[in-house]
Amino acid sequence: MSQFPSQRDLEIWKEVRNDLIDWQYRGLSGFFQAAGHRLIGRWARQYTHRLILEIGCGHGHHLRYDRNAYAGYVGLDIEYNFLCTLRERYRGTYVVNGDAYELPFRDESVDCVLSVYSFEHLRRLPVCLSEIRRVLKQEGELLVGLPAEGGLFYGIGRRLTSKPYMERKYGINYDAIVQWEHWNTCNEAVRMIRAEFRIKEIAYVPFRWLPTTHLNVITCLRCGK
Repeated sequence: MSQFPSQRDLEIWKEVRNDLIDWQYRGLSGFFQAAGHRLIGRWARQYTHRLILEIGCGHGHHLRYDRNAYAGYVGLDIEYNFLCTLRERYRGTYVVNGDAYELPFRDESVDCVLSVYSFEHLRRLPVCLSEIRRVLKQEGELLVGLPAEGGLFYGIGRRLTSKPYMERKYGINYDAIVQWEHWNTCNEAVRMIRAEFRIKEIAYVPFRWLPTTHLNVITCLRCGK
């Protein structure tokens, strides 16, 4: 049944989501999250000293796993507070407070676009993908990390980790928050990506070559124009 969070829950969520963003990088959840970042980081290393744009950079967790490879890194996020946290942790990093639906970059000016664990949140994902295609160079790549939203293991993991943590600590209806914030399942996002890009490679975490979202936690895609 579809749920919608109460106004109280939304107000609390605005204040505490910074906590959850960092908390998800601890323990077993953090192990899987980090594995996805490292895989995408290996794909992106060929773009060292070239322009790499990360959409939905948040607190800059991706830089934790591959910071030295990204001399030309630019992080973009709509949430100004997230960017402030990133700049505190990684001083000197270039960031843009911008909209994923209207990227502030010229046509074919970006060598590589990253998006790690953010596409599930975008209500107008096809618009964002069209913008990425516009700014990406002809020989460039889009590298994507997706949580296995809609998958069996991922759903069980959420019920055992983030759901009890957030409900116990803050007293919110976490299921309703998730439905309100997560607009795309993993498979839906993959279909939208496939409509705009050529998928060169798909890998999974933890069972890298087992092609199903139900038995994995993370799906990573390497895409070209």
